[in-house]
Order: sequence, then structure tokens, then C-alpha cells
Amino acid sequence: MPLTIAICDDNEEQISVLRQLLGEWAEDKPFALDIDEYVSAKSFLFSYPDNPCGLLLLDIEMRELNGMALAKKLRENGDMLPIVFVTGYSEYMSEGYEVEALHYLLKPVNRDKLFSVLNRYVKRMEPGKEILLRSGDRTIHAAAEAIVFCEAMGKKTRVKMSDGQTVMCDIGINGLMKILTEDFMFCHRSYIVNLRYVRSIGREGLRLDGEETVPVSRRLYGDINKKFIGFYTR
Repeated sequence: MPLTIAICDDNEEQISVLRQLLGEWAEDKPFALDIDEYVSAKSFLFSYPDNPCGLLLLDIEMRELNGMALAKKLRENGDMLPIVFVTGYSEYMSEGYEVEALHYLLKPVNRDKLFSVLNRYVKRMEPGKEILLRSGDRTIHAAAEAIVFCEAMGKKTRVKMSDGQTVMCDIGINGLMKILTEDFMFCHRSYIVNLRYVRSIGREGLRLDGEETVPVSRRLYGDINKKFIGFYTR
């Protein structure tokens, strides 16, 4: 699965520098890197529900809503999105700890220091990836492996958990797919399934543990059958 990193900075030249560094860092990685760019905190907040990211590189000194205020808004909503502050002002460091920032990098950004932070982040995320699911005024912390399947419900997604709970999330199914692990796959344009819970595959649908079934599209049948076999033989 690709890793999505968002850059939020009102200086487009700084965004360009970070984008180039991220590209260099990702060259030898075994995953694809998607980079989302935002020139204001407000544009990030507007887009974030439908375009989630795994990590945010965030400037502090920005016009209107600054980066620290953005971080505090996320934390007030229970969102523990990993944040790396990238700024020219060291006096904000103590506030960065208050919002549990992953790290604090001073401009101009040192290539090796940035790479070290990114490598640490990726290593931390490897064992049993955990994600945040927002549902109305609740934020639910869940292990990705506990998700059985996801169903598109307009601009929201119904998520079925292995303990039987169902969560209606405030995110579209395509946005949710971006933050799930490689064990997940679209089996239908409206369904994502976790391969670890698939018991059998037929052209009429996928039978899951617990005897629940989800549809499989004719177009995706071959791909999901191949990935299902690969999952259990790797």
C-alpha cells in the first residue's frame, strides 16, 4: 500500500524543497509514496476528511490559521495524526510537545535529519498498523487487521470489525483505502475486503469468516483470486 505524506506550508518554494527530499527518500523504499500539498491550514482541514494521510509535515508560521492551531484542532477532535513540524522558529518547540508532535525540524531542513525521522516513522508503523476512524463526534482507534470489510455508503463508509461492531465513518471508501494495509483489496467498486477474513471465493461473492458474504465484481474476480492465493502461500 502507498504511504501518503501531506505537506502544509504557505511557502510554495518550501513545499517544492520538501517534495524533492521526499522523492529522494522514497527511491529505495518497497512502497509507493503519495504526496499531498496544501498552502494553508484551512485548505488542509477542508480536504483531510476525504483525503487522509499517514504523516503531516507542517509549517507553524502561516497566515490566518497557523500550524500550531491546526495541530491543536486535530488533537481536540481526538485525531492523533503523526505531525512533524518544519519551521524556522525554535521557540515553538515546547508547544510542539504539547500536541505530541512526532518531531521538530528547523528550516532549512537537513536532508539526513528528515530521512532519519521518516525512517523512524515507517519502522514504528510496520508492526500491526493502527488507524483512526472518525464517526460523527467520535474518533475510534483501531487495528487495521481488525477490519473485516468496508462498504461505501455515499460519502461515508460502513466498516465491519472482527468483534461484530459496525462503524459508520466520515470518509469515502477511496480515502479509506489509502490508509489501509496491503492485505486489503477492492472486490467491488463499493466494497473493500481484508483478505485474512476471506474463507472462499466464488463468482457469486466472497464468503467471510462468520458466514457473511460480500459481492465480487466480474472485472475484479481474477485479480482478487490471485491475491487471495498469494496471501495464504506467502
